[in-house]
Amino acid sequence: MAMTLYLFVLLLIYLYAYKEELSGFISKIFKTIKNFALNIWGKLNSTKKLIRAFAIFAGLSLLLLLIYNIIENSILHSEKIRNLPEGFNFSLKSNELSEIQNIRKSTFFYTSGALLVALLLTLSFTKRLKLILQEHILRIFVLTVVFGGVLSFFIPAFLYNYGFIGETKDLTTALFTITGGTIALFSLIKSHQKSELEREQLDTQKQKDARDHIRQLHNSYNDRFDKAVAELNGSDVKASYTAVPKLAKLADAWLDYKDLSNDTKELEKLKDKAEKEAQTIINILCKYIRTIPNNYTHEQLKEFKSLPESDIEILTHEVDIRRLIFSEISKRSSTFTRDGFGKIIDTYTGTWSDFEFDFSRAPIFYPLSSLTIEKGNFSSAKFYSNADFSGATFTQTADFSKATFTQNANFSWATFTQTADFESATFTQTARFHVTKFTQDANFRWATFTQTANFRSATFTQTANFRSATFERFEPTFATKLGKARFSAGTSPQNYMFSVAPDSKPINCKPATLLGKTFIIPLGTVLFDPDSPPKDHLGNYTVQSASAE
Repeated sequence: MAMTLYLFVLLLIYLYAYKEELSGFISKIFKTIKNFALNIWGKLNSTKKLIRAFAIFAGLSLLLLLIYNIIENSILHSEKIRNLPEGFNFSLKSNELSEIQNIRKSTFFYTSGALLVALLLTLSFTKRLKLILQEHILRIFVLTVVFGGVLSFFIPAFLYNYGFIGETKDLTTALFTITGGTIALFSLIKSHQKSELEREQLDTQKQKDARDHIRQLHNSYNDRFDKAVAELNGSDVKASYTAVPKLAKLADAWLDYKDLSNDTKELEKLKDKAEKEAQTIINILCKYIRTIPNNYTHEQLKEFKSLPESDIEILTHEVDIRRLIFSEISKRSSTFTRDGFGKIIDTYTGTWSDFEFDFSRAPIFYPLSSLTIEKGNFSSAKFYSNADFSGATFTQTADFSKATFTQNANFSWATFTQTADFESATFTQTARFHVTKFTQDANFRWATFTQTANFRSATFTQTANFRSATFERFEPTFATKLGKARFSAGTSPQNYMFSVAPDSKPINCKPATLLGKTFIIPLGTVLFDPDSPPKDHLGNYTVQSASAE
């Protein structure tokens, strides 16, 4: 019958597992067991106090019953021993000896059960006993010694009196030894508690000292911040210039928080505060970039070189300060490993890489060539004189949307590792993008080019969007005898868009084929295989198509 029931259960499990996926089946089993246990516990929890009281009452009743049996067996054992004939031989088997041994065994079991029940009963009062032990450790220690000494006399006497043992010397010695061991154990516990208390006090003091050190350090940072900001915005040119690296180093000091604490939660707090303070410093520097120099207008910045000598000198100092701000940002931006042809292989995050940099609407009248710009938000910025970004590296999205370039804009040999956004930008003079690398999207939608726009030897890897762009006077240049723009054949042909605005000079496009795909790209330009090795420093690849014709 049992075997049949077992096979029936196995069959049900197999049929259910066949219908459901194994993982879902196992999950349902565990979920059912869990819900059942929680359901039972919820029901029991409502009557927890009643069950606890009943369990204690039942335990006490059982303990009293066991004690009664122990006493009864002890008396019975004593009577059996006294009724034995004189000279009884305990080494020979007899009915009397069997009865005595049975009494001793039952007494042993009753005693063991009483001790076990007593132990289980004390578990119900663990928290209270622990509290009493902590508050009255010395009294409990003294009571243990006294109680142990009393038991050392009474237990042997009890066992001797009821005939369980003969000589009491050995047992008394053993009990005294146990009592002494208990004393030693209490001494060890007390010593351990003392050492733990001292250690906790030492740790508390260390934490207090660490907090005091952190507080003093942060106070010094705040003092340095206030002084440097005042110097940056003051009239002393030298002080303003030196305030820039002071603020940059102060941000670094805030970010160097990991050795200030070993506590994980404290480190999280320090990290949050450090990042907040560092971002505040970066915001101060960016705000300085966005602010037009005192007492000057946009027209004066546009005619920078024609101003009186005194004004040129003042603005030259401003150029030095603002260029230094970009230089300090560049030092803390990402760095790169390049191959022999200048192609970026690996990028290493800088200490300021994750922060925000807002240069929107900034008046920029100085060159920014050969810099690393992490997050270039130059939306609606206005560039006076020549905007020189030659050799610059933009490690994240470069936003030049709605920017205005009043003079020449030079992005030759620049690298855009992510999106280059020039949507609705205005180039009033020559725009140079010679040998510029657009690693991802290049967006020139709705951009306006008043004069020449030269993309000779530029590399477009993902998207080139010139939809609705306006070239007012000249067609853009993508290919000359000195070099040809390259478009990746590793993307979709739809990603290259050259349908300019109706009133614009056109971008003449022709088909080119590579990797089994045909693209419509500017006349004279080529396609390249991005997986092929570079050929030279100009960005040519070993696998390229014929020119688009």
